[in-house]
Amino acid sequence: MELRYVQSEKESIMKCPNCGKEMRDGYLFCSKDGAFSFANEVPGVFENAKNADGFVKITELKPSHRTHIKAAICEACRKVVLDY
Repeated sequence: MELRYVQSEKESIMKCPNCGKEMRDGYLFCSKDGAFSFANEVPGVFENAKNADGFVKITELKPSHRTHIKAAICEACRKVVLDY
């Protein structure tokens, strides 16, 4: 998967790695007090997520705030791209 950027006078525009259409910049966010993580499988509600196989912390926990991360979305093929 190759990410492509097109330079314009105003800013760089990301092209979708799947379909090549222009992606829209924005933020991926979750409900209050949440944090984004990645693992090979979703741990149970009573398990410590940090012990899950393949665990990667994407964002910090932010009590009483919405956790968010800069991302780009392609609504045509339903892809979201983010850097962490």
